[in-house]
Amino acid sequence: MTRVVYTALLALLTPLLLIRHGLRSRRASVRVRPGEVMGWAPPPEPAEIWIHAVSVGEVLAAEPLIRRLLASGPRRILVTTTTPTGAAMLTERLGDRVMHRFMPLDLPWLQGRFLRALRPQCIVVMETEIWPNMLAAARRMGIPVVLANARMSGRSARRYARLPRLITPALNGFDWIACRNPLDRERFVALGAAPDRVTVNGDIKFDIRVEEADRQEVESLRPVVDGRPVVVLASTHADEEAQLLSGLRALRTEYPRLLVVVAPRHPQRFPAVADLLERSGHTFVRRSEGLPDAATHFWLLDTLGELKRFFGLADAAFIGGSLVSVGGHNPLEAVLWHCPVVMGPHVDNFELLVERMQAANVLGRAADADEAITRIRALLVMDEPGREALRRRSAAFIAEHQGATVRLVDYINSHAAPE
Repeated sequence: MTRVVYTALLALLTPLLLIRHGLRSRRASVRVRPGEVMGWAPPPEPAEIWIHAVSVGEVLAAEPLIRRLLASGPRRILVTTTTPTGAAMLTERLGDRVMHRFMPLDLPWLQGRFLRALRPQCIVVMETEIWPNMLAAARRMGIPVVLANARMSGRSARRYARLPRLITPALNGFDWIACRNPLDRERFVALGAAPDRVTVNGDIKFDIRVEEADRQEVESLRPVVDGRPVVVLASTHADEEAQLLSGLRALRTEYPRLLVVVAPRHPQRFPAVADLLERSGHTFVRRSEGLPDAATHFWLLDTLGELKRFFGLADAAFIGGSLVSVGGHNPLEAVLWHCPVVMGPHVDNFELLVERMQAANVLGRAADADEAITRIRALLVMDEPGREALRRRSAAFIAEHQGATVRLVDYINSHAAPE
């Protein structure tokens, strides 16, 4: 597929994409603004740096980079997102310290107009977003583009490999592909990226700090938990909660006061998970509606931006997308809180990170839901010396891999120096 064919298909699909944006906005605190997506809205004000972070995960990944850029000197930063949940997370974490727009569709006339108005000195794209028309427009205008915290799962690499005439030129539109690890670099180069533009820079999520406000929020929740054992089911997908329910019910016979915090990955699943818990006979309360009492079995986390704090309360955490063939979600935030972590067999999105965490003995793998419950049980019985040893291992693992953000900021500042 060439870029011309890609553009024609994208133009034809535009009505469906707008409908999808509308559906995503129904339960979000921030609604997608169609005028920004379609270029009807007034053009953006100029900004020295444009950072694109598609959704919640990418916004969280970009946060340490944005904070360090803001600390290094005054400048205007625009952050674009694709999803309303990403926009809501950006507002919660950074407020009005940065500007926000929704990403225009990757049509050449929209991207050209957007860039001519914005006039950025540098563009930073987070993780895996490859937009051929945006990259072509930036190349024509001489604007350097960085793919930061670049990751490429095996599944994505196989999919992209089917489109070499589209993907290879797009990848070579990046001036620097700053990969998390050697495996990511190997996959980008195999897809046709110029080897001298692809380096292993490390994972900037290791540089995320646990903010004092988050620590205070955790401490304010401790009286609510009242010393109960807490298990967090984080970023779960359809069928994962159902797979774990029977094991959690059995676990409750050993730990009658067990409190399970379940945080579905996608807000549109909150009603379905609530219905599942009700049908299975578990008592639960929604986070948006109140606090658990002694009789509450499940606390349904139907709010955004709070999951990290619950890692600070947890005795064990299961990271979702790993019992089903999604590829898993990033376990790093849980480890930042020194929380014991369990993942299922599907970790394609973070396979090398998971391997390193296993080698450092800060994460356990399970072949299925039954083994995941067995591993959670083992974590619940861990004594205090064992927990302290785990905290030390987690801290050492994090410290060993920090520094990627500084290297990215140095590069960006060399192209977009603060005033």
